[in-house]
Amino acid sequence: MLVGPEKIKHPVILSNVLAVIVMISLTLWTVKTGEFRDPSGGWDTVHAQTNRWWTWLYGITSILGSVSSGILNHADFTRFARRQGVQTSGTLFGLFVPGTIIPLLGIVTASMNTDASGQPIWNPVDLLMDRLARDYTFLTRAACFFCAAGLITSQLAQNVLGNAYAAGMGLAGLFPKYVNIKRGCIIAAMLSWAFQPWQFYYLSSMYLDILSDFSVFLMPLTGIMISDFFLVRRQRIQLTHLYTRDTSGSYYFTYGVNWRALFVWLACVAPAIPGMIDNLQIKDRTEVTVAVLYYRGFCIFGFVQSLVVYWGIMRCFPPKGLGEQDEVDVYGTFASEEAIDLGITPFNKEFEVEGERLRGSFDDLELEDLVEDEKEKSEKEELKDVDLEDGEDQGLLKERFGARVI
Repeated sequence: MLVGPEKIKHPVILSNVLAVIVMISLTLWTVKTGEFRDPSGGWDTVHAQTNRWWTWLYGITSILGSVSSGILNHADFTRFARRQGVQTSGTLFGLFVPGTIIPLLGIVTASMNTDASGQPIWNPVDLLMDRLARDYTFLTRAACFFCAAGLITSQLAQNVLGNAYAAGMGLAGLFPKYVNIKRGCIIAAMLSWAFQPWQFYYLSSMYLDILSDFSVFLMPLTGIMISDFFLVRRQRIQLTHLYTRDTSGSYYFTYGVNWRALFVWLACVAPAIPGMIDNLQIKDRTEVTVAVLYYRGFCIFGFVQSLVVYWGIMRCFPPKGLGEQDEVDVYGTFASEEAIDLGITPFNKEFEVEGERLRGSFDDLELEDLVEDEKEKSEKEELKDVDLEDGEDQGLLKERFGARVI
């Protein structure tokens, strides 16, 4: 957490490599020494009570819930990409390939391992403990040690990327004067103890429920963000307006709050709350309610609803600045060709960002032509009155600094 996100690349690559080696090794180890059993026998009976299509949809909701935080914070990491387009291939490979292979390895591993009661072992930590209980030899202890080390590094990398950095960037955006990314990570780590997340991993069914709960709150946010950028603003934003509290800014809205987004989020989340509560109590019921079915498909329902409703609200109550963009690429965000295609004056690489002056309102926005002019002015002020020593060339000094020589 004390390392910036721009420097985490190589530790994460090492962690991913170790995690893949550990997972494949565990699967091969259990296939060689275990006995196959149907892992579905350990599921709660609720999965057999519902239509298989709703169960399939519930699985999608659980998966999307597990990555919903990453979806929302995707731009926080892709902004460090060195060139346009690499984030697309990285996302496709990093999400869909492991998202297909890793669950398959988990199913095979759980199918070959059962506890004393005949239930499949889904938790890798419980699996290692079971191996030690059955065969406490030197080779088994060594294998469990290296597997545990790989799992720990993987869990640390996942927590830092998905939880610490996400919270740190969010808190830094809310309170930039007091909190930076590192401080935000530390605050999130301290607050996480109050939620006792380790309680979620005792049962596979509880784990799925918790993952699905994330999608209830985060998928509507995703729909709102996509609707705002692609449908409402049509990918045209004013970057200079993002960094000011001026009331004339495009993103000031109403006293600094976009009530439209807040209203849509609450309106989309509220219908899923009863189903979420009922789903946690479903073990005592013989039938699944409509509210539970709606909740289990909320990854699709909530996303589509928020996307459409937000677009409609913004059409009825449009804020100022819709469809507008900066006339000049102030921050060097776009390549020259991209800026020209967007109708923006390209950023001049001879200029430095330090040469800009933001003075409270957009009418006061001034871009200095050359940073060297500023440096020369400051040198003139510092050397306005210069006493020359004997032998110094007055003409040379005047030529260099334009100073009034005494």
